[in-house]
Amino acid sequence: MLLIIFSLTIIISFVGTYALERIFVNSQLFIDKPSNRSSHSSPIPTAGGLAILFSYLVYVVSLFYTYNIQENSFFVLLAALLPIIIIGLIDDLSEINIFARLLAQLFSALFIIYYFQISKNIFDVNLYSQSSFIIIILSILLSMWLMNLYNFMDGIDGYASSECIFICFSASFIAYINDPNNLIYIYVLGFGLSNLGFIIRNWHPAKIFMGDTGSITTGCILAFFIFFSASESVISIYTWLILLSIFISDSTYTLFVRIVTKKDISKPHLTHGFHIMAKNKKSHLFATKTMIILNIIWVLPLAILSNLFMNYHIIISFIAYLPLVLYLIKIGAGLENGTTT
Repeated sequence: MLLIIFSLTIIISFVGTYALERIFVNSQLFIDKPSNRSSHSSPIPTAGGLAILFSYLVYVVSLFYTYNIQENSFFVLLAALLPIIIIGLIDDLSEINIFARLLAQLFSALFIIYYFQISKNIFDVNLYSQSSFIIIILSILLSMWLMNLYNFMDGIDGYASSECIFICFSASFIAYINDPNNLIYIYVLGFGLSNLGFIIRNWHPAKIFMGDTGSITTGCILAFFIFFSASESVISIYTWLILLSIFISDSTYTLFVRIVTKKDISKPHLTHGFHIMAKNKKSHLFATKTMIILNIIWVLPLAILSNLFMNYHIIISFIAYLPLVLYLIKIGAGLENGTTT
């Protein structure tokens, strides 16, 4: 039965993506028109993330109905996603105020962190210690950063969806190895399958983009998975950070450079590492394939190592990020004249 649900999720995602593509083209709604800060040269429909979200919702409901699963956590996810979806749709139609976007993200982050870190320990005196307070603040900031960085990194064909598929499949594998009786691995796997159906139309040359509707909600869902799995002691946050290392290093370092060089960080730009690679190789496909290969031969083995040797996960995390950051420094990520050598 699981195989049927897996297959249907991919099919629903693909059909939904194609249907949205045709509807948006015919109605001229949610069309991303190219500008000097775009990496595409012709109008492309966006907001394709709606198909990902719908197929994943069908996937979760199918699991609950078929296996009589009672999981209240997903009602928390739906509540956290709602303002993000609304803001994403508005932003895909016309640019939205950055403070409205951040407010919606803060609400969603607070909702997730309250449920997983506060509500179940509200009578625990340790919750009100300084260290717990710092952890809660950092967790909220991490959740909001994941929503934003996924939006930043959704810049070339197939890039963001490929990363999501890798993260979900890898995290699902690690979760299964750690605790096959905990269904978290099935929940995470399903979101990867939803992206698998979408990427068929998003692969280069892309026929549709996931848009802010898809990218910001993807960051929100990944944040939910991180704290869900941590609350169940299934996957360490360090393992998650390693799986996300390509996106986190590129987005964080690029933002840091642009702040230091006094650039307007609220405006779109083409100075992330993947932008520079795609520009210099004159190929979106090259950048996307490079990311996939690097994830498989570098990121995944280190994530598995961090999972096996948890006493060394900080060192392993440092090893995972170091060459990525050094490469970004080398190519001048964040700088307007950044170039590969």
